[in-house]
Amino acid sequence: MISTLPKPILFTFAAICALFALAMWLVFLRPVERRTAQGVITHKIFKAAGQYVQYPVGMRDSFYSPSAIPIAECYVFAIHVDGLPVDVGVSLNSIAAREFEVGQSVNIQYQERSIPLLWKRIYVTQMTH
Repeated sequence: MISTLPKPILFTFAAICALFALAMWLVFLRPVERRTAQGVITHKIFKAAGQYVQYPVGMRDSFYSPSAIPIAECYVFAIHVDGLPVDVGVSLNSIAAREFEVGQSVNIQYQERSIPLLWKRIYVTQMTH
């Protein structure tokens, strides 16, 4: 026999899931203004190539082995932007990073996403000379 939960509990759970989905949309998916700013590169750090190993989960009807996912080498830049409280970071592949050096002035495009009074993150979408 399959037992069912009372309807008020199901509606409460559905309302909580809907609020969670709305919060995720507000934070990560809603359109936000792209801003442009000028900054100076303060650090350039090389990050070596590596790999991420993904292990299968859940029911398995046959043999599954872990998947090795390669991660390319890159350079991580720290950029000091006037008007922003913290330095922002951006990573570029090693070929694109050849154009940029520490102390160089750059233009960045970024998006600011946040939950007011709780969380704030700045995502750099583009860096140019």
